[in-house]
Amino acid sequence: MQQNGSQLNRHAARLSIRQEVAYEHGYKYECWKVYGTDSQGTRIRKQFQDEASARFWKAAKEVEILNCERATRHLPTHLTVDQLAAAEGLVARLGDRYTLEAVGDYFFRHHVEADFKISVARASVAFRGAMEGVIRERSILQLRSTLSQLERFVGGESDLHEITPALLERFLRSLRARGGVNPAAKRTWNGHRADLHLFFSWCADKQRRWVAANPVADVPRMQTQNGHVEVLPVGNARALMEYVAEFKGGKLARYFASALFAGIRPGGELEKLAAHPDLIDFSNAVIRISPAISKTGKPRQIKIRENLYQWLSRFGGDLLPANHDRDINFVRKRFNLGHDVLRHTFCSAHVMAFGSFAETAIEAGNSESIIRAHYFNAMNKADALNFWQIAPGQAESKVVHLA
Repeated sequence: MQQNGSQLNRHAARLSIRQEVAYEHGYKYECWKVYGTDSQGTRIRKQFQDEASARFWKAAKEVEILNCERATRHLPTHLTVDQLAAAEGLVARLGDRYTLEAVGDYFFRHHVEADFKISVARASVAFRGAMEGVIRERSILQLRSTLSQLERFVGGESDLHEITPALLERFLRSLRARGGVNPAAKRTWNGHRADLHLFFSWCADKQRRWVAANPVADVPRMQTQNGHVEVLPVGNARALMEYVAEFKGGKLARYFASALFAGIRPGGELEKLAAHPDLIDFSNAVIRISPAISKTGKPRQIKIRENLYQWLSRFGGDLLPANHDRDINFVRKRFNLGHDVLRHTFCSAHVMAFGSFAETAIEAGNSESIIRAHYFNAMNKADALNFWQIAPGQAESKVVHLA
């Protein structure tokens, strides 16, 4: 035993530390390096930013080498036995996929301890109260449904700041179609995700800071219809406007022109705008969508271009005349118009004719990423240019041609 001990000592690790100046990519910086060999004579070189880290690693390495043939290791550590056991268990769970450092970085990015704690249920009530009068009643009902489902899934008394992207994704995967067996449709996933995004965005606003960041941002959106949107061919758009110009004296011309050439959302924004005709500002050539009108609760301005100006100025009457519901549904059915097809057509023609993701996003009330992903190249440029020349009485009117 003594001989074996002497032999081990003769081949024990010989490690030393020294401070050096290193050069990399033209920069000079100071560092600490550990030099030496292990008991097998293998060369060791390790670089550190500070002396403390170098000395700690050196001590641990020397003990590791001395105990390399033993079943257990004796390393210097400040952790308790229970903490070491927990760390080893976590390393075993992670396997080769992630490191402890990566897991820690992710945790601290997404789990910032909140200065103010609030339950999911209380935050939901506050949010829905803030949205009253800001977004349409139908949207409020949908938000209430989505948030009620979330409360049941996570527990209403759970702390809001503890909701993670992974938990929200599990919630969305738990949604079921009618019958309660098959997973919900992709559109249902996206609809619930949109509701949650709006909710957590409101909670993360600097006025509240109930959560450090919006966890929904890391939850994927499902691709539907191969990512394509329904867009009216230019010929169909022209036929639609020619028809409404004649239909019952043109009573719906201003409504359909606002939906098609301003991209204003039907079923909410257009109806609210009709109650505030002063927001159609001809003197400045803009339509002002106030926070109370906007579906998202954020204001925006839409340019009144030449053809839209002609539709709005040549036809009188209210934006929504008497008995408009029946008449609008009749026209939509006649031309087989989907709920958002006019808005989709506006966005597609806008970005292709004017060539700016930013300007299209501003006027549409969307993000640039949405414009790029769904509307860019959904219509060719020639059709987009022709779209903005659809005007009433084109034979006798002069329409500005776009460059």
